[in-house]
Amino acid sequence: LRRPRATVESNLRGIAHAIARSGTEPPDIVALNEVDFASRRSGGFDQARFIAEELERQTGAAYTVIGGETWRRRIPGFEVRFGNAVLVRHAVVAQGACLYNDAGNCDPVLSPDRLPALDAKTVIGRFTRETRGLIKLTMNFHGRPIDVIVTHLDAFAMEEREAQAAHLLRRFVRTDRTTLLLGDINAVPTALTQGRAYFAADRTHDILTSGVLADARILFAAQQPRGDLRQWATYPADAPEWPLDAILGSVDLLPQSVAAIGATESDHRGLAVVYRLSGDRAVIASQRVRHDAIRREQFAQILRCDLADESPRYAAQARWLIQGTGFLDIASLAERQHLTKPGVVPTF
Repeated sequence: LRRPRATVESNLRGIAHAIARSGTEPPDIVALNEVDFASRRSGGFDQARFIAEELERQTGAAYTVIGGETWRRRIPGFEVRFGNAVLVRHAVVAQGACLYNDAGNCDPVLSPDRLPALDAKTVIGRFTRETRGLIKLTMNFHGRPIDVIVTHLDAFAMEEREAQAAHLLRRFVRTDRTTLLLGDINAVPTALTQGRAYFAADRTHDILTSGVLADARILFAAQQPRGDLRQWATYPADAPEWPLDAILGSVDLLPQSVAAIGATESDHRGLAVVYRLSGDRAVIASQRVRHDAIRREQFAQILRCDLADESPRYAAQARWLIQGTGFLDIASLAERQHLTKPGVVPTF
């Protein structure tokens, strides 16, 4: 659908205004999903660049704009360039983008010429099988390198979403680097699925937080007397019920505030987190202990619900746990032996 340019401009200004008001200082990183890059349907705006320019006008901070196209339509008169974007107000020392469905070739940088085209015969497929991707960059934050990953995971196929999460975790997250992951993960925090049935619920959040990345909402909620995660629901924007948008960070990033921002300028509200970057070893160790306790709780839930001995799919499930997550470093010897039964799963 095409929207009048004035309507699109009003929504973009509203988004920029909400971002500008989200903290006392201009944000260092802004992640954007489902943005059009000068597409006809949205009035010809490069939406990410427009928001960056509007933020500069409102805050005085200049941003580098990095786009990651995930879909391009070339039908004459209906051209679209669409994907993820990130705005950065620090020097970018490395950057790249890729598509998840490139399988083993999902490494920066993917040429736009290799993006999937869409012709008139595959329009319906666009709405059910949207191509997903990520942007990864490294910024120089006051002399310290920080990796930033922006992604938008599959909305309709749980197994594909989990596979994307595992691929991201194993290939793009370095355990020795300060790292931020931002985006619409189309899954709620694991703490909201504790009553799940055997292997029936989404484990995307389990996977993403099974290694070095901790969910800012979980850590911050633990410090509050009423830490209900639904206070950060972002979807649907007109009556938020589901906290689908996430910001995860390595344990040297300490969340100081978390807030849902914006209104109905988009179909999702935004999520804003203010972090303090710590170099104090004692503070980082304490944060790691807290995160590991959360990981162990999630790991125990998987063993209890998703890896029941009587399950005929045990071998596949155990292999998924070993190869697709970061939980194994906190597993006890007995748990490791349980997961790697002779003739079922190779030892590691």
